[in-house]
Order: sequence, then C-alpha cells, then structure tokens
Amino acid sequence: MLAFLRLTRPLNLLIIVFTMVAMRFGVVEAYLNTSSIDLASMAQPSGTTVLEKIPGNSFTHAFSGTLFWLLVASTVLIAAGGNVINDYFDTRIDRVNKPEAVIVGRSVKRRVAMMGHLVLSTLGVMLGMLTAWKSGQTALAAVPIFAAGALWYYSTKLKRTFLLGNGAVAFLVALVPLTVGLYEIPALAQAYGTSATVSMGNGTEMEVKFGFSGLWGWIAGFAAFAFVTTLVRELQKDMADVKGDAADGCRTVPIVLGMQWAKALTLFYLAVAVIALLLVRSVVLTDKFSYWYIGAGIVLPMLLSAGFTYNAHDRRGFNTAGNILKFAMAVAVAFAFFIHKVL
Repeated sequence: MLAFLRLTRPLNLLIIVFTMVAMRFGVVEAYLNTSSIDLASMAQPSGTTVLEKIPGNSFTHAFSGTLFWLLVASTVLIAAGGNVINDYFDTRIDRVNKPEAVIVGRSVKRRVAMMGHLVLSTLGVMLGMLTAWKSGQTALAAVPIFAAGALWYYSTKLKRTFLLGNGAVAFLVALVPLTVGLYEIPALAQAYGTSATVSMGNGTEMEVKFGFSGLWGWIAGFAAFAFVTTLVRELQKDMADVKGDAADGCRTVPIVLGMQWAKALTLFYLAVAVIALLLVRSVVLTDKFSYWYIGAGIVLPMLLSAGFTYNAHDRRGFNTAGNILKFAMAVAVAFAFFIHKVL
C-alpha cells in the first residue's frame, strides 16, 4: 500500500491542494473582504446594510465550500492517476536513471498500477463532472475529462515528443489555479451581478462596480508563472534524466539539440519569468512588502536555480537546481495569502 502511495507522489498532490486553497482563500477571499469594506464605507447611517442582496455588506463565496472541496478532490485524484500511469510507462527510463527508486514491476505489480490509475482517474473525472453539474456550469465537465485524457496521452506519447511534452505538463499545471477561477468568478458574477446602484442617503445615487473580473488578472498571473516555471522545471528534469530518456527513444530538448542548447533555453525561460516578476513588482505591486517578498523569496531562489543549472554537469546538479526552483514556486503560491496587504 505504501509503495502504491509513493507512485501517486503525495508531495506533488499536496502542492496542488495548496495552490487551489491559495486561490480561494487567498486571492478570491482577499477581494471579497476588500469589497465588503468598501461597501460598508458607503453605509448611511454607519452599520446599515447598503444592498439587500449583500447582508451585512459582506460578500461571501458564491461557489460553495462543499463543491470547492469536491473540485480539489477531483483534481488530486486525476493528478494521482496521471502520476501512476507516468511511472508505469517510465519503468524502462527509471531503471537507467534511478534504479533504486523503481516501484512498478517490483513493489507494485504492473496490473495493480494500471488498475490503480483507472480507478483514480475515473473517480476524479466523476467528481469533476458532479461538481460542474451541481454548480450549474456543466460546460466545465470538459476540464476533468480533458485533464485525465491529456495525462494518459502525455505518458504514452507526448513525453517522448520534442517540446510538446514539456508544454503539455506546463499547461496542465497552469490549469490548476485557472480551474478555481473558472468556478469562483462566474459564480460571484451570477450571485451579485457586476454592479449595483447605491443610495447615498442625501437623495443621490451612485453606481458601484464590484470588479470581480479583476480577479482574473491575479489568477491568470499565478497561472502564467506556473506555466513558465514548469517549463523550466521540465527542462531541468530532462537534463537530469537524459541517459534514461535516450535509452527509451525520447526526443527531449537535451537529446535533440544538445545539453548546451537545453541549458540556454532553460535560462531564457527563467529570465522571462524573472523580468516579468520585476515588472509586476515595479508597476503593479509598488508596496514595500511585495518588493521584499518577491525579491528575496521568489526572484533570488530563481537566480540561484539559474546558476546551478548553468554549472550542473550531472544528474545531482540538475536535481538541485530543480529543487531550488520548486521552493521559489511554493513561495510564489504562498503570496496569494498576502494579497490583502496590497489591495
């Protein structure tokens, strides 16, 4: 049982949960709290309810907590199934790169791994479809179906295809925060509308825009960061696993273009991410807290990862660079819980 659990990569699954929680209770909740404060400031007399449909002038999540946790469970189950099937098809690669860590065919029988993948993915898709139906957004049932299918196709085909495999993984990682936005933001717009007319108590009225669409900028920013840094992380993994990938006939960047070009592309993606962060910090987030948080907590580790990537010559070096980058990615997600400081 423990061996099968290791196949699902629990740490990666916890990061998925952390990311989705950060989007709901960090980004979305910060917006709701700030909007509630702004609405309460318009109350005349103070303490009264400005709009009937917003009791106590407090905006709350329109996407229910129960459905949110069903969405999280769906995402985690599909990701777990994808991790299992990835290891199933990577056995030959892993025997070269990390023979001591091979699980499928040793600690876990191949048919058990395949059955586990099918059960996890099916449950994940079913929960995702249930969430879409219960939330009234049936079109979003396509998301879990797409994710499960993409993970299978990646493991069987795209992983061994030049550039497309890296792009597929990066897109699926970026889809995690985006999925929360796809449910949360339309639900808010449906529950509260996009604006309302408020009586100011002196015979005048004012139209107040709720600005829920502004949430897309934040969530899209997290998704874009996840996409670019995942591309970097995948390239670092490809460089670490080059021997096993070559033995299995994979056409990864370091195999097709060579290690130097793979390093150059990795450093280019890192440069894009760092420059984008610095631009956001100087143009959008001009407060002192964001200045130091982004600079010391995210940009500095990314620069360290770039340095380790440039100097790496073996599997250990590339893995070290990747672990430093993963730390920066986790710190970046955690920034969601501090957004209330900058709104």
